[in-house]
Amino acid sequence: MTKNPVATIYDVADKAGVSISTVSRFLNTPDKVNAETGRRIRSAMDALSYIRHGNAGTRQSRQTARIGVLAPFFPAPSFVERMQGMTSVFHDANCEMLVYSIDSPGQFDNHVRTGYFTKRLDGIIVMAMLLSEENASQLHRSGLHVVLIEQHHPLFCCIECDNIKGGALAAEYFLSRGYEACGYIGQRTPLPYSLQPSELRIRGYSDALDAAGKELNPDFIRLGEVSVDDGYRMAMELLSQKSRPRAIFAMSDLQAFGVIKAARRLKLQVPKDIAILGFDDIEAADYMELTTISQSLKESGRLAAELVLGRMREPDRPLRNIQLRVSVVERGSA
Repeated sequence: MTKNPVATIYDVADKAGVSISTVSRFLNTPDKVNAETGRRIRSAMDALSYIRHGNAGTRQSRQTARIGVLAPFFPAPSFVERMQGMTSVFHDANCEMLVYSIDSPGQFDNHVRTGYFTKRLDGIIVMAMLLSEENASQLHRSGLHVVLIEQHHPLFCCIECDNIKGGALAAEYFLSRGYEACGYIGQRTPLPYSLQPSELRIRGYSDALDAAGKELNPDFIRLGEVSVDDGYRMAMELLSQKSRPRAIFAMSDLQAFGVIKAARRLKLQVPKDIAILGFDDIEAADYMELTTISQSLKESGRLAAELVLGRMREPDRPLRNIQLRVSVVERGSA
């Protein structure tokens, strides 16, 4: 059976007896088109089963809302899990989710300054990215509904993780098991436009050790990339020393996986010889039997989706700042 060709804007203009520019104006600013002309265009669209494509139409005229999700280094596992929490919420609300991987501060600045997001999206969720005051003001003036994850700003709804508390929990967990020679593996040079949770996590970790009269030995600290490979490299350095830590807290599960790999390479038993604790509680942590600090990744994504949709439906509702509870998830590595 031969399918009918898909109707175009030219077909709509011809059937309605108007110019293409008039149809385009109706799609983008219907209030600026004569009521009778608008009625004819709408009638033509219905008769032709015309479907608006791409980014045609204003935010107000689109039938399906579009939410942009911005991340500085997608597809990091923690970001993927957050998006898993968003997906069902947006699906139930008949919304499209568009993911943007931001590669540089200049790219983000340009998108905000030129209205790139404003033209294409109804709302934005910004994950773990530094938002300058200028960018915040521009987004606020644009009328976009914005939710921040892992950052606070008074103009927007925010969902935060208590990174300092998470670091303190790691120290308290080690100390409760008698592991007093504690090490730390973190991030050396984060991207210039992303947040720096490593600094907060080691602060909470070090302060909690100090409060218990146990110093974090500088020789037991290594900073590098957030990856399994670099976690392995740093752990090999620490665990090959004559004097090595009894326990290692890694600021991410990915690095902690590298520590587990290094321990196996050196034939050290986990946790008998070396206790290992991560941060994030990504799905693979359960497979690796990694004890870790959970920051409720999927829950934060779900809440972010609900917040942005709530602001879209009721723009005047009060802003909310949610701080999710961190907790230790016990498995077999510590």
